[in-house]
Formats: sequence, C-alpha cells, structure tokens
Amino acid sequence: MIDVTTREYAVRRSLQKQGYSLRKTPARSKEREAFGVGYMVIDDRNTVVLGANNHPHSATIDEVEAFADAA
Repeated sequence: MIDVTTREYAVRRSLQKQGYSLRKTPARSKEREAFGVGYMVIDDRNTVVLGANNHPHSATIDEVEAFADAA
C-alpha cells in the first residue's frame, strides 16, 4: 500500500506536467480542524478547477488522482 505522501507527490508532478497545481489545506487552518485534510486543483489562471464544492480544499486524494488521470 502506498502512503498518502507518496501519492501526493506523484499526483502533484502529474498535474504540473498538465499545467495545474495542487494545493493542500494549510496545517494551522481552522478548516483542517473542522473538515480534515483536503485538496484543491488550480489551473494556470489561478482558478479552482476541483475541490471547492462545499468548502475550500474539499477534494480527496482519490478525486485528485482521478482528475489527473482524466485530464
């Protein structure tokens, strides 16, 4: 089983090659206390493409990997 850090690194590299960037919930954020760790995918125009449904950083690592594979 691959740990989350390795998955984050791999998906971050994949997204960078496609012109996107990955943002993770800040460590000292109240949002992290309420919702846990989450992710957002940002395009080159600084527009959120994935992960801003109910709150910022709402995507899971599985959703981000599926987006990177589909893009």
